[in-house]
This record gives sequence, C-alpha cells and structure tokens, in this order.
Amino acid sequence: MAGAAERPVVGLFGAFDTGELGEVALRRVLESELRGRRQDIDLVVLAPFGAERPVPGDEGRPALPLPHPDGGEPLGLDALIITGDVLGDGAHWAARYRVTTEAMADRGVATLAQTGSLGGRDAAASVTWFAVGGAGSELDVARLGAKDVWARDPATQELLGGTAVQSGDPLLLARRVFPPDVVRRRADLLRLSGALPTGRRAVIEVVPGLGAAHSYAGLVDAIAAALLADPKLSVVVVDLDPTRQPHPDSTFRVPGLLAERVHHLPVWVGLDDIAAAMSGSVAVVAGSPAGAHLAASLGVPVSVVDTGLGRRFESAIPVLAADASGIPALLAGTEPVAIDQPMQTLDAALTELAERLPRAPVARRTTLDPDATTSALAVLQQRLVDERTALQAELSRLQSELDHLRASPEHRIARPIREGYQRWQRRRT
Repeated sequence: MAGAAERPVVGLFGAFDTGELGEVALRRVLESELRGRRQDIDLVVLAPFGAERPVPGDEGRPALPLPHPDGGEPLGLDALIITGDVLGDGAHWAARYRVTTEAMADRGVATLAQTGSLGGRDAAASVTWFAVGGAGSELDVARLGAKDVWARDPATQELLGGTAVQSGDPLLLARRVFPPDVVRRRADLLRLSGALPTGRRAVIEVVPGLGAAHSYAGLVDAIAAALLADPKLSVVVVDLDPTRQPHPDSTFRVPGLLAERVHHLPVWVGLDDIAAAMSGSVAVVAGSPAGAHLAASLGVPVSVVDTGLGRRFESAIPVLAADASGIPALLAGTEPVAIDQPMQTLDAALTELAERLPRAPVARRTTLDPDATTSALAVLQQRLVDERTALQAELSRLQSELDHLRASPEHRIARPIREGYQRWQRRRT
C-alpha cells in the first residue's frame, strides 16, 4: 500500500458486501468523515467476503475480504473500527449472507465483531466499535463489556447494559456525501428510463415484515385515498436491499387502477438513485432505520412504519399509528425532522474517534491491497448494461405508443387537416 510505511493504516470493518444500501451509505459517510478529519491515515475497508463476492451495491469499490483466521498472517492494521449492525452470532451472519454457518465460521466474522480478534489474536493494535447495532438475538454482551464501544441507537445501548456510549447513526450525516448535481443527474436518468415519474411523488420503503405491520392496511388505504384525491401524485417504492429474495411481507400494492401510479425502482439502482428518488419527494414512509435516517438527512418529511425494530429510529421521527392517520398531514407538506442535535452529537463523536486513531504506524505490514479490478469492472459493466436495457425498454414503449397513435382513426382523420394547414402556412410565408 502506498505510504503504508509512514502512515498509520486504519481498517473499517462492516457488512459492506451484503447488497444492503444502508450499509453502503454507512461506509460512504464514515470514509468521508474520517478522511476529512485525518488526512494522515490510510483507510482500508474490510468485509466478510468483499471482493471475492462483489455486489452491485459496492459501487465498483469492493471491500477487502477477511483472510482465513488460520492463515497465520495478521491484518497489519494499526487500528480497526468495527461499525454497523454487526453484533450478531454466527447463525445471524450466515442467514444474512445466505451461506452455511460453517462457511461463515471459517471467516471468524462473529468472533471478530464481538471480540475484535481474528485467529486467536487481536485484529489490530487498537479496536473500536463505533455506531454499532445489535443485529442478532443471541449475543454475549459480556464479551464487549470492557471494550471501547459506541452504540448506534438506544436499543443497542440498552442491549449492552448501558455500558456503551451512544454515538447516533452516521446516516444522519448522509447529505454531506450526495452532491446536488449528482442527485439531479441520477433523477434525470431515472425519469428517462421510466423508473421515476414526473410530478409530485411520495416514497415508500419496503422491508421484510412490512405487510405484517399493524399499520400496513391503514397505510394502503391512506395512500390510495391520497392518490384518488390528487391525480398528479405518484408513489415510488424503494428497497434498500434490492438483492434480497422477494418475500410476501416486503411488498406494497394499492388496489385497482391506482396501481398504475405506483412505481418500483429497478433492482439495479444504487445509493445515489435512492437518494435522488427521496430528495425530490414530498414525503417518505420508511420501514428501516437506514431509510428513515437517510430521508431525514436529505431534509424530506418522514414517518416510519413500526415493523418491530423497537428504539432503532431517531426519536424525533414520528411512528405511524395503526390506522396510518398521519399520512394526509405528511403528504400535505409537514416540516422535515429536526436532526440538528443528533448531528452535533455525531460530529463530536467522530471528532473524538478521529483523535484516538494512531499518529504513527505500529503494526507489522502485510499486503492489504485488493486485486479487485476485474470484479469492480464487472459490476460497473453490468450496471451499464442494466441501465441501457431500461432505457431501450422505455424508448420501445414510447415508439409503440407513437405507432398506436398513428394507426388510430383519430390520427387518420386529423392528418389531412394538419397537413393542409401546414401547406397553407407555408404559402403565407
């Protein structure tokens, strides 16, 4: 790694290779914030499989894969930051990656996430858990009792017995990593490909368990009523984990002809596309903390559907009642959620984290550079193919509509009148 002999190497470990765009957003925010505060470090990103299993969500920048814990070689990190919803057991990690428990145990992921060790040794000279969340029901919190842990939310802080400091969710700072011109260009492309409608739109984030939520039926009725009342309103359905296997409880539909005004973002979308869909909307109904905090960061009015996640959301974000009675007010243009205080808390926590990072290298160097050029290019090429396919499909649809209009009786009647008028206009000029 260039400069590794002179600069401390800091690892950032998380579930960045799952296809979950919430984890991609977390990675992007933390990379930006840490590099902005400490330009004297080399920051490397690690994930359980990383470049070995590239996913569209990694944006062509796959993380480094964790080495086999029995390989005998240390990671060569001066510091390691473990972040995101990583506090789960081996069964949770296996289900998340859709692999066997044995395959995940071979990576030592659960042990690393809960103890900071890999292959029986410390993964780095110093290990910090920053903005971590509890993702599994079976968790030996005693193993984290003496560690340097910053909880992502009150639920995780309570899970850890109140011993962890609360940092807040870094996604509340996500607006800093979305340049307005990038968001605008992505929105234009989504409209051109037919994925994003013109006019007013509301965004609904689907998650597993949405269909089973107490407020789901009320949400469907409230959205249907809003579509009936406002012919210019459309609904855009987004999924922060587009690679997730479809599930009956992770869909959103309205009855009858109104379904034509419900648009689903295609599975090839990236984080910038989600941000573009949200940023221009009148409101967002979120099903996950990542979706809610991303919308709040973008300054969009947001409410959340209670899917049993407990106190994982920023407390200022309202939770929909069972009858979804808050939807009309939300769509009418309520004020965005006030997040100034949690943003200040996050800024202070990130500044303290950056100050704790080493100023000089202390670990023995190993080869950390990924050979991921091929996988990154493959992901980007596939994304280009998907976008071109979507554009071609939209152009074909428009051409079919034009052909249909030309073949219609109205067109055949109007054509000689129009051509006669055009000839008369030319004679006059």
